[in-house]
Amino acid sequence: MAGKFTFADLAYLESMSMGSNEMIVEMIQLFIDQLPEFTEGLAEHLKNKEYIALGALAHKAKSSVAVMGMDALAHDLKTLELSAKAGENPENYPILVQRFIEQVTLTGSELAAYAKTIS
Repeated sequence: MAGKFTFADLAYLESMSMGSNEMIVEMIQLFIDQLPEFTEGLAEHLKNKEYIALGALAHKAKSSVAVMGMDALAHDLKTLELSAKAGENPENYPILVQRFIEQVTLTGSELAAYAKTIS
């Protein structure tokens, strides 16, 4: 059973993996490997006002955070995705992107440490 995390809840991942620590570690590593693409990409699209691309990347990131049980962040990404694709409420994008970056950076570190304990 997973340890305590600030934002993640691995209940879904644990049930999906049927208790296989190897699969859990693999999914955690995949999540960690995607973080630079997501964090740097969202920041870059935001900076360049590439809102369609911002929405598309938010959509892609949403699946990854959902697997890690980061439901509130998945909801934020859904909001960002729909707003950015529609070009609505751009004043909210920096807040959502910053929250995403902060949460996944911390979660990535926590999950990496956890993965070492179960591999």
